[in-house]
Amino acid sequence: MSLNTWMIIGISLYLFFVIFVGFIGAKKIKDASDFALAGKSLGPIPLGLAFSASFFSAATFQGYVGYMYAWGQTALWIFLAIFGASTLGFIIIAKGVREGTESLKVDTMADWLATSYKSDTLRCIIAIAFLLQIFYIAGQFSAGASVISGMIEGVEYKAALYSVAIVTAVYVTMGGLFADVYTSIGQMIIMMFCGVFVFLSGFVIFQGGLTEVSMIIAAQDPNFVAVTNPNALHMYSYAAVFGVLFVEFAFAGQPQLLNKIMALKNPKDMKKMIITWMISAFCCLLVMFGGIYMRAIDPTLTVPDSSLVVYSKLFHPIISTLIAVAIIAALMSTACGLTIVITTCLATDVFKKTLVKRGILKMSEEKADRVAFLLTRIFPTLIVAVSLYLVLNPPAFMGVMVWIGISGVASATLAPLMVAILFPRFKSAIAAICATFCGLGFYLYVYIISGIEKSVMAAGAWGVIVSFIVMFLVGCLTAGKAAKSTAF
Repeated sequence: MSLNTWMIIGISLYLFFVIFVGFIGAKKIKDASDFALAGKSLGPIPLGLAFSASFFSAATFQGYVGYMYAWGQTALWIFLAIFGASTLGFIIIAKGVREGTESLKVDTMADWLATSYKSDTLRCIIAIAFLLQIFYIAGQFSAGASVISGMIEGVEYKAALYSVAIVTAVYVTMGGLFADVYTSIGQMIIMMFCGVFVFLSGFVIFQGGLTEVSMIIAAQDPNFVAVTNPNALHMYSYAAVFGVLFVEFAFAGQPQLLNKIMALKNPKDMKKMIITWMISAFCCLLVMFGGIYMRAIDPTLTVPDSSLVVYSKLFHPIISTLIAVAIIAALMSTACGLTIVITTCLATDVFKKTLVKRGILKMSEEKADRVAFLLTRIFPTLIVAVSLYLVLNPPAFMGVMVWIGISGVASATLAPLMVAILFPRFKSAIAAICATFCGLGFYLYVYIISGIEKSVMAAGAWGVIVSFIVMFLVGCLTAGKAAKSTAF
């Protein structure tokens, strides 16, 4: 059979699997809490795999591979940042968040922060800040459309884009976090296989292994094997590299990841969940080597993000199909997790726990619960529609688009989250609100408005640092005073 036929069969089977699990998940969802946290009934290994599946999006399987193709081995800083800094962030944040979830009795990260700081205003601000993750979802859709249109003859980018978006909307609306976690197990197995296979394949194609690859790309450009590359968007200096490491540490506190931690049935199983993450993370990150393999084979590609797709065509159609499905699985798991988080923030945090609780909208608690659940069936389609619109024309670097949302959310949330867990004596609702505004505002200014910082990852790191400074300064002045008030 031709590659075209294998691709159609492989992707069709994957999409059938996703929709089938969505139907199963739909039977388990009774209210908005089930939609968000799957009833807090899941174990450490499924959640560890789900955490990894949400973490490793198409940004890894296309974007970061594209970085390796465009900038050489310098991009391996991303590997170190994720496996080292993000794991450290996971370890530090996870225990505090899960224990807090049990004592605070909350369903979302925005609710966790708001309850911890006794501030409804903070809940609403954080929930609105999460809307930036629509850029993240958009990047996933673009990646999926690029893979499908690039691998199946006759399928155009926009047709593939609409297909991926529709499946995501249906899947999330039906199954919520139940469907997200259950499909993540199968998705992560495929993703791990892809990473290990791509890495080992280089030792078959290049007899000299990584040494030969390094020599070939160094001949193309010595900066490809340098510690920093002045031409690289995120690794052009040691300061930028620090920004990458720091913002990947902050990434561990993203809401679509924390909802997996909050859903853990037994907090004592956190160690098993972290070990599961580390094993799956290492295997997935190996896929990045496909970028420098392809660079050594053909340095003329005009779209770096396509390097893994092109590389996969060197192998048997079954392998090519599995790699393509791995990319689609990566983007689908992340897009679904993000859509669940944004939907829950709007339906629960903004509508039910802010507008209704504050009396802005008058209705009984029972009616508010029904309406909130109804909104979880409506918002996914709206979120998907906006995300789709953003990538009707594919971005130059998909990895850059997804980090617009990641960096923004990290700038807004990490300081209040870390202070609540590690430095509670500085807790203050006023400080948290100021840190959120200042961190996010600084990030938007240096990257979006002025363009002073060309790396979206580094810009996110500077935003996080500013938010920490503001958090501690204002916290020293207000901790113990405004923190006890619900006026904020």
